[in-house]
Amino acid sequence: MVPSSLATLDDLTAHGRLYLAALLSAQQRRMRVAPTVRSSLMAMATLSDLGVIAVPWPELSWPMPAGAERTPIEGLEWRYCWGAYPRGEILLNLEQHLSALPPRSHVDLRLELWRELSLAEAEAFFQHELRRHRFNPAWSEDLAYVYRDERPALSISQWRYCCWAAVRHAASVAQRQSYPDLQAVRDAAYLELRRRAMRMAAGIWSTCALPPYDLRPDSALARVTANLLPSLGVYWNTPPAMEVLKQHG
Repeated sequence: MVPSSLATLDDLTAHGRLYLAALLSAQQRRMRVAPTVRSSLMAMATLSDLGVIAVPWPELSWPMPAGAERTPIEGLEWRYCWGAYPRGEILLNLEQHLSALPPRSHVDLRLELWRELSLAEAEAFFQHELRRHRFNPAWSEDLAYVYRDERPALSISQWRYCCWAAVRHAASVAQRQSYPDLQAVRDAAYLELRRRAMRMAAGIWSTCALPPYDLRPDSALARVTANLLPSLGVYWNTPPAMEVLKQHG
């Protein structure tokens, strides 16, 4: 159970408030919690550590799920267990709390979440493109290596373009093979992703981008975070930067 010191929303961490709002919103509106299952699990793990929810991990469900809920897209079971607010009132309280935040509040947190979601949104799109070409969507994990090792300053839309180009290049390599060598295809996708990302960060092909047709993010955490940024266009089309947040704060 949650420690007695966590008696109000103000006692939760800023991350905890956003993650809880995302989880409850996803449950109510039939959305993903976060762009990928991995990022959804990370958010839920934080809430579990805070004692706000209980999870059956390492299993994905309880044998007898009394009072349990299941995320509508990912299918992850959880149980609300914070005694400070009734389950039926907590989402409204959270939404009112977040909408009342001053524009310049939690700027560091907003930047951190924007960066986290930038990677997660790109990984989700990478998975989508890999599935379309009948490749293993787990290859999308290679995106994290490019991000970690190179740290290119790219917008989500630019990352999406790089992922699209990498998968097309991998498909071309696969078509030229007499016998399938999936490791070679995966390596080709990774190298092309890295090459595109670095060239775009250097100003080459800097106008290439693939923003989504609908600028509203399709995960609850992304929508909550995007609402804390200057605009949906900034969320997708601007590299995450403190200067952007301060300029529009």
